[in-house]
Amino acid sequence: MGLWRADGNKLTRITATVIGLEAQLESYIESDPSMLGETLLIVGRQVTTAHGGYIDLLAIDETAAVHVIELKRDKTPRDVTAQTLDYGSWVATLGRAEIIGIFASYRPGVALEEAFEEQFGGTLPDMVNANQVFTIVAASVDAATERIVRFLNEDFGIPINVVFFRHFHDNGAAYLARTWLVEHDTQPIATTAATHKTKSREPWNGQDWYVSFGESPAGRHWVDGMTYGFVSGGGDKWFSRTLKNLTAGSRVFACIPKVGYVGVGTVLDEAKRFDETTVLHN
Repeated sequence: MGLWRADGNKLTRITATVIGLEAQLESYIESDPSMLGETLLIVGRQVTTAHGGYIDLLAIDETAAVHVIELKRDKTPRDVTAQTLDYGSWVATLGRAEIIGIFASYRPGVALEEAFEEQFGGTLPDMVNANQVFTIVAASVDAATERIVRFLNEDFGIPINVVFFRHFHDNGAAYLARTWLVEHDTQPIATTAATHKTKSREPWNGQDWYVSFGESPAGRHWVDGMTYGFVSGGGDKWFSRTLKNLTAGSRVFACIPKVGYVGVGTVLDEAKRFDETTVLHN
């Protein structure tokens, strides 16, 4: 990875350094897991496994797939990949209750359902940990580690990857740059175990949607949604963007977090900004 500072017509290459970087990455990721390329909710740090190991970071994504995030540090190629997969084999045995328990130890007094709603704007799925994703975080790895990870990912479809971070210093400012070993897809890959867990679930009919209608005293109210026939999302691009998936004719089941399902409706038109929307009344 190369980085240059452009001063007019002159380019000056900035040299990367790994000094102290891997010791800081765990805290960086914990404070902002989106630096891994997608929205994640950290559910545990230094999680003790049943075999005496410690997982650096454990997270879930919006589908409730569990991400095992392991920092390379000074491990050998065999150690870092084998350890990540070993931790993953243990994580795959965990159910919803165990994940909730891990989060309770990590953030006492906060319910995982509440944190999930705050992070993703939806209700925590019943099926938690149906998929697992394995991420090795490193400043650099050797050829053997690259070969092992590519073999597992590209030949066998195991969702394991290496994310590289480079640390650059330039005129008193510090920068982090990120790249992936294997082209990164933020959608979790269904493993054989995950397929086995979910094969009894009914296929989605492509028409019915869950919609979270977040009520707040200073914001939207469900009585207005009923009166004027709308659902809405806001506060972050994620909430508004997902509403654009709705197409005319779709059926929506509206749910108020911590309250329950409150209404069913049919979509009349594509999502629009509220100040550009026409609603039907009486």
